[in-house]
Amino acid sequence: MQPPPLDESEGAGPAEDGGRPKARSKRKPPAKKRLASDEGGPNVSADSPKLDKNLDTSGLPAFYERYEAKNNPQKILVFLKFMNDELGIENPNTDQFYTCFEKVNARVPKAFAQAFRDASGRNFGYIDYNSATDIRITTVGSNHFKFDLKKKSSE
Repeated sequence: MQPPPLDESEGAGPAEDGGRPKARSKRKPPAKKRLASDEGGPNVSADSPKLDKNLDTSGLPAFYERYEAKNNPQKILVFLKFMNDELGIENPNTDQFYTCFEKVNARVPKAFAQAFRDASGRNFGYIDYNSATDIRITTVGSNHFKFDLKKKSSE
């Protein structure tokens, strides 16, 4: 007995191309990355920081001079505590940190965004760095600031 003839309206299946499955279609090109400026939010980039002229840094030099911040994560921690405690800014952005580096005449990290990733990484863990506009202090950072960060001795 012969199999029933294929009706052309049913479409061609794998039997018509020799039993091989159809070749996969090409991959879609990756989606274009969205910039912060595309979202309509503030235009803050961790890779190219700018001075924030609206930030009140008048008390920063005196605050910064009380501590011996030896590396960039410690400096970022001191600046974050200053902005949280003295200025009442809960989630400062990277432009405000850049302004702090400039105000105390500290060397600005060459890879600015990487300094924040380092401060939030497993070696330090002082901050929670989600984006250029979402930076918070962690429990580890708070404890380091209170108990481990050396204060300069008053002479």
